[in-house]
Amino acid sequence: MESISNYFKGKSLRINIEGNIGSGKTTLANALFYKLDADELILEEFENNPYLPLLYKKEDVGFQTEMFFLVSRYKQYHKNNNSKIVISDYDMLKNKIFANITITNNEDKEKFLKIYDILTEDIAKPDVLIYIDTDVDTIVERIKKRNRDIEKVIAREYLELVDKGYKEYFSKEKDFLYIDGNNFNVFDEKQLKGLLEKIIEYMEGK
Repeated sequence: MESISNYFKGKSLRINIEGNIGSGKTTLANALFYKLDADELILEEFENNPYLPLLYKKEDVGFQTEMFFLVSRYKQYHKNNNSKIVISDYDMLKNKIFANITITNNEDKEKFLKIYDILTEDIAKPDVLIYIDTDVDTIVERIKKRNRDIEKVIAREYLELVDKGYKEYFSKEKDFLYIDGNNFNVFDEKQLKGLLEKIIEYMEGK
């Protein structure tokens, strides 16, 4: 693992991780942060969003929820201008995926997407985008296991819509690394090393 770590020393690099709720984004982000001795770890601040619990209870707060997330993520994105290696457990692309699901009013959705385009026009794509594709059955079990109060009211139908949104997005996107979230074990050193080797291969191929 030492030679792999040496490869990343001195490099400027941003790795963003995406996938459904409970797919393992934050766990992988933490693992990569420590393995690469990265400068900054950016984790989504979902617990600070006052509208999210209401959304999960099926209240009509989709626009407020997504605007809060958009501004919060935008602010986080612009805090790391001096960091060389940055690992994030989300990408700005998720704003559009979730907005298409949660904002039911078409005028509000159009308004949100216009604001999204303005805020993200100066944001460069990450050097590496990782998509963790995890079955909804697996996600439901993981959510039950971690037992977060805020997630106890999430409907399976909602998770299926999010899964569909990600699958549709990445079926059109070519520039990313794919992980089978049902079989990947971040705590398995051999599998983690294999992923780091894939990241190096991906970067060398650019």
